[in-house]
Amino acid sequence: MVELHSDADNIENTAQCIMDAFKSMNINEGETLQYQELYPYLQERYPHYKDVQKEAEQHLSKAGFVNPAPDGLMLTQVGAANLYKNS
Repeated sequence: MVELHSDADNIENTAQCIMDAFKSMNINEGETLQYQELYPYLQERYPHYKDVQKEAEQHLSKAGFVNPAPDGLMLTQVGAANLYKNS
């Protein structure tokens, strides 16, 4: 993934990487993607995620795609429908 210099683009790319992680790890609606699984995925695909991770999570939460969980992010019904609609 291309690393861009604007915060908005970095937030969007990090959010997309987070959603890609759900799909890659076959996380379904109502299941939680643990941070211990998410961080290595992000580190490998988008190393600058740490700069905007919280903002990306808030972006996904406001869109209704994820809900915060104590140890990760839970995929919502809306998020699952968006993520797997073309599968």
